[in-house]
Amino acid sequence: MGFWRDGFSNEEIQYALGKIRQFRKFSPDGKVTLSGIGEVDDWSAFLVSATGFCVRTDTLREKIIRGVLFSSELDADFSETDFKNISYQLRNRYQNEDTEIYKVVFSIWNKPNFLQGIKKFDDVTINFSPSKRTRIFKKIAQERDQQRLGQKLQYFFTEERRNDLNRCSVCIARVKANSPEDAYERASEAIYEILGLINLARDAGKGWRFSFRAKGMLPVSEVLLGPHTTTHLKDGKLTHDGFWYENWVGAPKLLNLNASLQRAWSLRFNQLVEGVSQSAWRPHCKRSAARYFKAFSNPNLEESFLDGWRLFENVTGSRFEKAKDQINRASNVFEDNIDYRIVGKHLALRRNLIAHGHPIKTDDEEVLAFQMLRFVVPYMEAYILNGFSFKSLEDFWEFLDLPHSRIDRDQERNELNRRLSLLDTAALFRGERS
Repeated sequence: MGFWRDGFSNEEIQYALGKIRQFRKFSPDGKVTLSGIGEVDDWSAFLVSATGFCVRTDTLREKIIRGVLFSSELDADFSETDFKNISYQLRNRYQNEDTEIYKVVFSIWNKPNFLQGIKKFDDVTINFSPSKRTRIFKKIAQERDQQRLGQKLQYFFTEERRNDLNRCSVCIARVKANSPEDAYERASEAIYEILGLINLARDAGKGWRFSFRAKGMLPVSEVLLGPHTTTHLKDGKLTHDGFWYENWVGAPKLLNLNASLQRAWSLRFNQLVEGVSQSAWRPHCKRSAARYFKAFSNPNLEESFLDGWRLFENVTGSRFEKAKDQINRASNVFEDNIDYRIVGKHLALRRNLIAHGHPIKTDDEEVLAFQMLRFVVPYMEAYILNGFSFKSLEDFWEFLDLPHSRIDRDQERNELNRRLSLLDTAALFRGERS
């Protein structure tokens, strides 16, 4: 991908840059100020969307764009090339120079016993079983406890929520980043990925659930992130008086699995981890695992269903393909594909009705979320494990596009053989073959 994303014309880009030139003002000491702040924010947001150059996180992309607008090194009558050059300079500075070590601390509900030790995800290192005896752990725990008990946040950290958090397992991510926001974005993507695979290994075979719960429905998945994620400096102090949180309506039951079920879960998880590491489309697998966690750990089951559908669209084809073709592709994972094709069409209709503001007025969000889960899990497993060792994602999709019926496949094979025979005859006619 180039500096600008596809889909934005040169005319549109030049128009936006022209607007930015109008808003930038230089003071006598050379500093840049911006007039029309509201409009500047609008065009800045457009530039964040329009730029496609590679950058580590969306947090840094936004910071780079803002940095370019306020850079005194960018002339008042700057050219597009000038804008690009300053962007690349700031990217290098923010990603490689202006960095420090941060700790990002997560609370995990229902962490399985086999998820232990230190695991590395690109440039993020996560300790899933940190020692509670170390000075750094004690300092982090003290800072988090003080934040939860602070008077300003009593409305959020209710007694029930504090009790839930106290029963969570704590894990600590280490990342070299430009800011707490940059550190959080990168660490959260890493833990979403691993917990997505944990839940995918656990969710296979789930049927349905019908809940009566006054405080809100529980998520479909059972391994969750608690509602308190914090960023810390190297010495354990909080980076700021703030935190991140997942949507939380209460904790599901703690899992109490026997040794046999734990082993089966662990084995399935390890198979998925190995599948991701060896995949010919590894980056896609990593992103899909993270999206899986975010979709099915959400207690808002309508959002969970919609995020599940977006995940389905993402793993079954490009954004230019029709839902009908993607449903046929996914259903061809199964020997008996009619059931899944029918369910896929039903889910597509419900998704479209919700998206366009015409939902069917029935209280079945939980049913839809579980149907979405059952529809996407088998496909996700095939997508990650790649049992036929396809060399590209396009080959995998093309394989699934082949007819389900043997009769139809035989007809297609015969047609291809007929074409091959004609090509051989053409080669003889042109004197290319004796």
